[in-house]
Amino acid sequence: MTTTTQEAAEATSARTPSVAPGGLPVLGHALEMKRRPGEFFLSLQQGEPVVRLRLGRAAVYAVNDPALIRGLLLDPATFARGGPVTERFRQMFGNGLGISDGEVHRRQRALLAPAFSPPRVAGYSAVMTDVADTTARRWREGQVVQVEKEMDELSLSVITRVMFSDDVGLDRARFMEATGTVLGGLFKRVTDATGIVTRLPTPANRRYDEAAAYLRRTIDQVIEHYRRHGADRGDLLSLMMTAADEDGPAMSDEQLHDEVMTMFIAGSNTISNTLAWALYEADAHPEVRSRLHAEVDEVLDGRPAEHGDVSALDYTRRVISETLRVRTQGLFLAKVTAKPAELGGYAIPEGATVMYSAHALNHNPEIHPDPERFDPDRWLPERAERIPKGAFMPFATGVHSCIAQHFAWTEMVIALATIVARWELTTIPGHVPQPKLAITMPVDSLPMTPRRRVRESAARSGNQPQPVGARNGR
Repeated sequence: MTTTTQEAAEATSARTPSVAPGGLPVLGHALEMKRRPGEFFLSLQQGEPVVRLRLGRAAVYAVNDPALIRGLLLDPATFARGGPVTERFRQMFGNGLGISDGEVHRRQRALLAPAFSPPRVAGYSAVMTDVADTTARRWREGQVVQVEKEMDELSLSVITRVMFSDDVGLDRARFMEATGTVLGGLFKRVTDATGIVTRLPTPANRRYDEAAAYLRRTIDQVIEHYRRHGADRGDLLSLMMTAADEDGPAMSDEQLHDEVMTMFIAGSNTISNTLAWALYEADAHPEVRSRLHAEVDEVLDGRPAEHGDVSALDYTRRVISETLRVRTQGLFLAKVTAKPAELGGYAIPEGATVMYSAHALNHNPEIHPDPERFDPDRWLPERAERIPKGAFMPFATGVHSCIAQHFAWTEMVIALATIVARWELTTIPGHVPQPKLAITMPVDSLPMTPRRRVRESAARSGNQPQPVGARNGR
């Protein structure tokens, strides 16, 4: 026990967390956490609420109890952003909302909040509907569709069109490709403790560096274009550029750059991954697929989903909730103690890295019975209310919760409903998709074959079956 930890424990009568079992000489738990992070953090759920990990020479504290995790998220003055993982993120995102803390974060969040208000999201939803419908219309019956790539393109198309107007000369295809390259390389950089591996002149590292440089350069050029022409284009960047309050001036070009970068990287990946996994789970569970089809046939009757349909697509939303639980978007996150802390009777010294895993909570059988079973009905109100607070937080909670979660929910419901209303997607026989080891949990490969659906309402009425999407020339 260090002197700082001893002093904290003596001052609060709190106990010092014990060291988690396992670990190797010199490396400690670092290799196990890198190789199988999900299983590793889930194994910690069976131990004490707070334990110490050894990552090389560094001591890290893992919090395993949902109430304690929720408590640390609601106490940003004590458990702040920082540490080596955050600093590696900062190299890409600068001081955007996903990284900033304290007064800077408070003001940035206040400036950006109007951009994600319900009325604004309702306005953005027209883009969501158009992109989802365009995606579904370009597929052909019997072709093999790489669903993970299609959903990446869908989510990036939405955020690109919402963020930038059409007259800025942006090469959208190249911009989206560069964003995908950066998303694919982030995990390696965050988990490279020494920084040596990601500095090697390998083809993958060169592609990442080139893509990151292209994104930075392009975003700066777009901001400069907006500054020069000065017109309000009605898009998200225009709103961000004019946002101001009594505490100070509008955002600088540097801050705008960081916020745009954060929204592209953080705002597309979770959505695309969740949609791809949801389509796979619907195919893997025929009852789920049947109930999805029944709901979209009743609510949509052959047309694409729109903003006004979201509240009626209750089962669709439950499917997404269950996908976010089973296919958790984020293996682990970390905070740093800004001062000596006590958490659940455990003493944690100032400056310590504190980690927690939403994936582990979501797969803990004591929290979610039969956790590996895909069961959207566990999110019925009467069942969901029995889940402890802090045990399911797909967009976090507190001041650092995702500012765009209403945007994300709206897009996922509209996109999933629009696709399953038109198509029944079947995974290629014998193919079992696997999660890629990444910051989030993307699908490694998901080839599926679309089969055009017939609306169940037409079949039940005895009318001539009509393919979904055939009305109005769709």
